Amino acid sequence: MKFGHVDNLDLVDFSLPILNQKTKKILSKVNTNNNINFFFGAPGWSDVKFKGLIYPSKTSSKNFLIEYSKQFNSIEVNATRYGIPKEHILKRWYDSVDDDFKFSMKVPQLITHRKNINDHQARLKLEEFLSAIFLMGTKSGISFAVMANYFSASQINELKTFIDFWPMEMPLAIEFRHASWFEKESIKLWQELFHKRNIIPVITDTPGRRDVVHFHLSNNHLFIRYVGDFSHQSDLERIKSWIEKIRELVQLGVNNIWFYVHQPGENRERILLFFNHLIPKINSALQINIPLLNDYSN
Repeated sequence: MKFGHVDNLDLVDFSLPILNQKTKKILSKVNTNNNINFFFGAPGWSDVKFKGLIYPSKTSSKNFLIEYSKQFNSIEVNATRYGIPKEHILKRWYDSVDDDFKFSMKVPQLITHRKNINDHQARLKLEEFLSAIFLMGTKSGISFAVMANYFSASQINELKTFIDFWPMEMPLAIEFRHASWFEKESIKLWQELFHKRNIIPVITDTPGRRDVVHFHLSNNHLFIRYVGDFSHQSDLERIKSWIEKIRELVQLGVNNIWFYVHQPGENRERILLFFNHLIPKINSALQINIPLLNDYSN
């Protein structure tokens, strides 16, 4: 993920913002339970560099997803940005994982990157995408739409139309990138809209755009896209900050956490290091028992 890239991480203030009163008010009214779900995943399952690291060294490519699902319980499927898989592909994905595994599929860019996200072609593609989600059944996680960089808060009526068409029973998260969405008056409008329609705001922790790291939540889901490759000392402090923030949010009523890591570097072994540093801290904070990733490099 190049969005928010910086050349010098030493100059970035990675502190997380405090919760606003609107979010606290929303969470105080959330119907929740004591079951904490922590879904996490790496950037894709098809990387051959995972062999002899996250997968056994002799794993064939056809079994990559099977081995991936033994390590992680979810995946952010970025491939659907470029096209919707055929039904037989979706069935193969479905059959490759256990019942509690979740696929979070990205809304195709043919929809999110059109001048009008609700025009005829976009609507046809959206209906096709919704059919794919339906085929994944209970293994479908949180579908997410990454809006175009030029999609601004002046287009909120288009956003409302898009959201009104989306079935409420199918979870959806939305990531904004245009800075106008994070202006005070804009936040009020979309946070209320998201709360009313049960849409989940994406929180993107990327170095060069700290405005998109926000906590304007709308329900009991926390959807995080974390950009980092565990190559800089800042990752240790960032993980510590996220653990503290997640603990705080869980105490307020959040009980579904989606944590997806994006790794811009080439050293895939850092994925293993990152999660095996994160998991014990998450287990301790939330009183859950996620096993460490198996290390096949030994």
